[in-house]
Amino acid sequence: MIDYLRGRLIAAQPGRVILEVGGVGLSIEIPASSFGDLKQQAGGEATLYTRLVLRDDEICLYGFCSEAERNLFNLVMGVSGFGPRLALALIGSFTVSQFYAAIMEENTALLCQAPGVGRKGAQRLVLELKEKLPKVMEQDLLAPSAAAAAGALSPEDEVVEALCALGYARAEAIAAVKSVSGAGEESGREELLKRALKSIGGR
Repeated sequence: MIDYLRGRLIAAQPGRVILEVGGVGLSIEIPASSFGDLKQQAGGEATLYTRLVLRDDEICLYGFCSEAERNLFNLVMGVSGFGPRLALALIGSFTVSQFYAAIMEENTALLCQAPGVGRKGAQRLVLELKEKLPKVMEQDLLAPSAAAAAGALSPEDEVVEALCALGYARAEAIAAVKSVSGAGEESGREELLKRALKSIGGR
């Protein structure tokens, strides 16, 4: 299993990039949402978190700008009827937090906006991922940092850092956490993350 690749980004086009690693040019398929950021990195060094898919007639390498996107891709691949192309289309249509909110709120109408996803497919996504998705996301995003392990970060601070790791601006992350952690409620970091992602995804 290739976890990630780091190398010189030779070229970027919608849906595909060429990454040179150790003198070898690798063709890597990417979600549509990653093209803008990767195009700006063309000619420089880039890191992609990857999933290698082996089929009878081809070998395809899929790349993502974050571990959260890659892990979400892997989850969707495990849903009945969803192959890599359809999973990639989903990742390219929503941010991780938007997809999370859609699954948790059973918003099949929103999921149907992704290319190739019909009503029955959206229902399968909700049915098969509603229990799995929170566990995977919380494990990925809330892995304790050294500062957290030393007790230097509050649960709110940890969730802010997790949202920043997803690519959100710090000010947006702070505002989202503040909006869901008031009213004197005592919440752990997992519950705060769920609420913050739903808050951002619903905007």
